[in-house]
Amino acid sequence: MPDIDEKSKETFEISYEDYFRTRFNGITEMIRALTPIMDEMNALEKIKELYKKKSRALILRLLKDKKPIDNFEEFKEIYKEQMSTDFMQHCLEFTIAEDSPKKLIIRFTKCLWAKTFLKINEPGLGYPMCCYPDYAMAKTFHPKLKLMRSKTLMQGNEYCESTYIWDE
Repeated sequence: MPDIDEKSKETFEISYEDYFRTRFNGITEMIRALTPIMDEMNALEKIKELYKKKSRALILRLLKDKKPIDNFEEFKEIYKEQMSTDFMQHCLEFTIAEDSPKKLIIRFTKCLWAKTFLKINEPGLGYPMCCYPDYAMAKTFHPKLKLMRSKTLMQGNEYCESTYIWDE
Protein backbone atom coordinates (compact mmCIF):
# COMPACT_ATOMS: atom_id res chain seq x y z
CA MET A 1 0.00 0.00 0.00
CA PRO A 2 1.42 3.46 -0.93
CA ASP A 3 2.49 5.72 1.91
CA ILE A 4 1.08 9.20 2.51
CA ASP A 5 3.87 10.86 0.49
CA GLU A 6 2.81 8.94 -2.60
CA LYS A 7 -0.93 9.23 -1.96
CA SER A 8 -0.71 12.99 -1.49
CA LYS A 9 0.51 13.38 -5.08
CA GLU A 10 -2.66 11.82 -6.50
CA THR A 11 -5.33 14.06 -7.96
CA PHE A 12 -8.95 14.27 -6.90
CA GLU A 13 -12.10 15.59 -8.50
CA ILE A 14 -13.04 19.14 -7.57
CA SER A 15 -14.15 21.95 -9.82
CA TYR A 16 -11.87 24.91 -10.34
CA GLU A 17 -14.67 27.08 -8.97
CA ASP A 18 -14.98 25.00 -5.78
CA TYR A 19 -11.20 25.00 -5.35
CA PHE A 20 -11.01 28.79 -5.67
CA ARG A 21 -13.98 29.36 -3.36
CA THR A 22 -12.55 27.07 -0.69
CA ARG A 23 -9.03 28.48 -0.98
CA PHE A 24 -9.89 32.15 -0.97
CA ASN A 25 -12.91 32.14 1.34
CA GLY A 26 -10.77 30.78 4.18
CA ILE A 27 -7.99 33.28 3.54
CA THR A 28 -10.36 36.26 3.40
CA GLU A 29 -12.11 35.16 6.60
CA MET A 30 -8.77 34.98 8.38
CA ILE A 31 -7.71 38.41 7.06
CA ARG A 32 -11.01 39.99 8.11
CA ALA A 33 -10.64 38.45 11.58
CA LEU A 34 -7.14 39.92 11.93
CA THR A 35 -7.86 43.33 10.36
CA PRO A 36 -9.20 44.91 13.59
CA ILE A 37 -5.75 44.36 15.11
CA MET A 38 -4.24 46.52 12.37
CA ASP A 39 -5.92 49.42 10.64
CA GLU A 40 -7.47 48.63 7.24
CA MET A 41 -4.85 50.46 5.13
CA ASN A 42 -1.92 48.89 6.95
CA ALA A 43 -3.48 45.43 6.50
CA LEU A 44 -3.99 46.00 2.76
CA GLU A 45 -0.39 47.22 2.34
CA LYS A 46 0.90 44.10 4.14
CA ILE A 47 -1.25 41.90 1.88
CA LYS A 48 0.04 43.69 -1.24
CA GLU A 49 3.64 43.21 -0.10
CA LEU A 50 3.14 39.53 0.74
CA TYR A 51 1.48 38.71 -2.58
CA LYS A 52 4.07 40.75 -4.49
CA LYS A 53 6.79 38.55 -2.95
CA LYS A 54 4.85 35.38 -3.71
CA SER A 55 4.35 36.49 -7.33
CA ARG A 56 8.03 37.30 -7.79
CA ALA A 57 8.96 33.88 -6.43
CA LEU A 58 6.51 32.23 -8.83
CA ILE A 59 8.06 33.97 -11.85
CA LEU A 60 11.61 33.20 -10.68
CA ARG A 61 10.64 29.49 -10.44
CA LEU A 62 9.08 29.67 -13.91
CA LEU A 63 12.23 31.25 -15.38
CA LYS A 64 14.69 29.08 -13.42
CA ASP A 65 15.44 26.65 -16.27
CA LYS A 66 15.09 29.18 -19.06
CA LYS A 67 17.64 31.58 -20.47
CA PRO A 68 17.22 35.17 -19.32
CA ILE A 69 14.70 37.23 -21.26
CA ASP A 70 16.50 39.70 -23.51
CA ASN A 71 13.64 41.28 -25.42
CA PHE A 72 9.90 41.78 -25.66
CA GLU A 73 9.34 38.93 -28.10
CA GLU A 74 10.86 36.45 -25.64
CA PHE A 75 8.57 37.73 -22.88
CA LYS A 76 5.51 37.45 -25.14
CA GLU A 77 6.43 33.88 -26.03
CA ILE A 78 6.69 32.82 -22.37
CA TYR A 79 3.56 34.78 -21.41
CA LYS A 80 1.45 33.23 -24.19
CA GLU A 81 2.78 29.79 -23.28
CA GLN A 82 1.68 30.30 -19.66
CA MET A 83 -1.72 31.64 -20.72
CA SER A 84 -2.31 28.52 -22.82
CA THR A 85 -1.78 26.09 -19.92
CA ASP A 86 -4.68 23.89 -18.95
CA PHE A 87 -4.99 25.69 -15.62
CA MET A 88 -5.24 29.16 -17.16
CA GLN A 89 -7.64 27.94 -19.83
CA HIS A 90 -9.97 26.83 -17.01
CA CYS A 91 -9.65 30.14 -15.14
CA LEU A 92 -9.61 32.90 -17.75
CA GLU A 93 -11.27 33.98 -20.98
CA PHE A 94 -9.38 36.58 -22.94
CA THR A 95 -8.54 37.96 -26.33
CA ILE A 96 -5.36 39.55 -27.54
CA ALA A 97 -6.40 43.06 -28.51
CA GLU A 98 -2.94 44.02 -29.81
CA ASP A 99 0.25 42.12 -30.41
CA SER A 100 2.85 44.41 -31.93
CA PRO A 101 6.63 44.74 -31.56
CA LYS A 102 6.12 47.38 -28.86
CA LYS A 103 2.87 46.42 -27.14
CA LEU A 104 0.82 43.42 -25.99
CA ILE A 105 -2.73 44.18 -24.90
CA ILE A 106 -4.78 41.40 -23.33
CA ARG A 107 -8.49 41.88 -22.69
CA PHE A 108 -9.83 39.49 -20.06
CA THR A 109 -13.59 39.02 -20.22
CA LYS A 110 -13.87 36.32 -17.55
CA CYS A 111 -11.63 35.65 -14.59
CA LEU A 112 -12.19 33.00 -11.94
CA TRP A 113 -10.20 35.05 -9.41
CA ALA A 114 -12.53 38.04 -9.87
CA LYS A 115 -15.63 35.85 -9.97
CA THR A 116 -14.62 34.20 -6.69
CA PHE A 117 -13.83 37.41 -4.81
CA LEU A 118 -16.94 39.18 -6.11
CA LYS A 119 -19.08 36.18 -5.13
CA ILE A 120 -17.74 36.20 -1.55
CA ASN A 121 -18.08 40.01 -1.54
CA GLU A 122 -14.35 40.66 -1.07
CA PRO A 123 -13.07 42.45 -4.21
CA GLY A 124 -11.22 44.85 -1.92
CA LEU A 125 -9.07 41.93 -0.83
CA GLY A 126 -9.04 40.28 -4.25
CA TYR A 127 -7.32 43.21 -5.94
CA PRO A 128 -4.25 43.33 -3.65
CA MET A 129 -4.02 39.53 -3.58
CA CYS A 130 -4.57 38.71 -7.25
CA CYS A 131 -4.35 41.80 -9.50
CA TYR A 132 -1.80 44.12 -7.91
CA PRO A 133 1.00 41.49 -7.84
CA ASP A 134 0.97 41.37 -11.65
CA TYR A 135 2.93 44.63 -11.71
CA ALA A 136 5.74 43.04 -9.70
CA MET A 137 5.55 39.93 -11.88
CA ALA A 138 6.14 42.06 -14.97
CA LYS A 139 9.25 43.64 -13.46
CA THR A 140 10.47 40.19 -12.37
CA PHE A 141 10.29 38.98 -15.97
CA HIS A 142 12.52 41.89 -16.94
CA PRO A 143 13.14 45.42 -15.55
CA LYS A 144 12.24 46.95 -18.94
CA LEU A 145 8.81 45.29 -18.96
CA LYS A 146 6.00 47.59 -17.90
CA LEU A 147 2.39 46.65 -17.15
CA MET A 148 -0.42 49.18 -17.33
CA ARG A 149 -4.05 48.49 -16.48
CA SER A 150 -6.99 50.71 -17.25
CA LYS A 151 -9.74 48.39 -16.01
CA THR A 152 -10.21 45.21 -13.99
CA LEU A 153 -13.07 42.79 -13.53
CA MET A 154 -12.15 42.66 -9.84
CA GLN A 155 -13.00 46.36 -9.54
CA GLY A 156 -16.35 45.86 -11.26
CA ASN A 157 -15.43 46.76 -14.85
CA GLU A 158 -16.80 44.79 -17.78
CA TYR A 159 -13.30 43.49 -18.60
CA CYS A 160 -9.67 43.72 -17.54
CA GLU A 161 -7.25 45.35 -19.90
CA SER A 162 -3.59 44.56 -19.35
CA THR A 163 -1.09 46.37 -21.54
CA TYR A 164 2.51 45.17 -21.55
CA ILE A 165 5.19 47.46 -22.99
CA TRP A 166 8.93 46.96 -23.30
CA ASP A 167 10.18 50.27 -21.91
CA GLU A 168 13.34 51.20 -23.80
